[in-house]
Amino acid sequence: MLWVTPTLSPWHWVGFAGFVIMPLALVAMRRTGDHQNTAITQVHLAFMGFAGYANTIFIPSIKEFYYTNTWGVGNYYVPSRTVYPFGIPLNSEVIVTSHAASAILLASLITFQWIVMLRKRRSPETIKLHKSIGIFTAAVVLPIMAITGILSSIYVLRTPFNQVIYGALPIIIVICLISSIRSAIAGKFVEHVDSAYAAFIVLCSAALYRFACLFIWLARGVYTTPTQAPVDGAAIITYLILIVFLVVPFAVIGRLKQNLFPILALASVLVCSMIFVPWQFFGAPTTAPFWLHMSLF
Repeated sequence: MLWVTPTLSPWHWVGFAGFVIMPLALVAMRRTGDHQNTAITQVHLAFMGFAGYANTIFIPSIKEFYYTNTWGVGNYYVPSRTVYPFGIPLNSEVIVTSHAASAILLASLITFQWIVMLRKRRSPETIKLHKSIGIFTAAVVLPIMAITGILSSIYVLRTPFNQVIYGALPIIIVICLISSIRSAIAGKFVEHVDSAYAAFIVLCSAALYRFACLFIWLARGVYTTPTQAPVDGAAIITYLILIVFLVVPFAVIGRLKQNLFPILALASVLVCSMIFVPWQFFGAPTTAPFWLHMSLF
């Protein structure tokens, strides 16, 4: 899930078509029922559809993994080596595969949860199912996604700027989903929906990152450095897209002030990384005293 696939294929057309079809389908679903007890809006669903369907760009990588048992397409592959987080020997491909599987499952569960709660009639059994899935997500899927995501950022990404930028995202996702669960327990369903939406958008950062790399490749013919590391500009663009995907819908529905945390968290990580960690928009410096001093692995 760490490098873009710029080669043309029919799946790209499927993905671009989904940018139109998916949001419209979700908005239509929202309008078909009587949802007086939910804070889900058409704006939420439209942006969620755009971000969610961006994940179709992973299809070539999933196909490659299915046939070769390696992550990557073309000339870019996750290096297979043994790493030792906290002294525990783990294969880097196992870490990335675990992260990819848990991230896909987490995104699917959040989407399913929203579809369940958008039903015109929600029975007690439906609400019980919603709660059970939420417990499983928080207790099993979320920790695996977060831990493997942080380890992938440290051991698989090649440059310090990307390590810091993407190592912070699982932490933000965890905080948003925990906040969503706490809000649901407290009966604050508006906050429950908004926090879950923010977590989903940040969870789609890897897919949006690939599109950022794709656009850089289309503009410049290359999106990597001579050492085959993706340029730092793609990470910067990704963070800006994530912030836009949070600011615009929350501003439109009038709930921006209540949902400043994920926006400020993303902005703070981006600004601090650009101040303390060496970076180049069309490059990727490989040395970073700040990050080396912070490393505990």
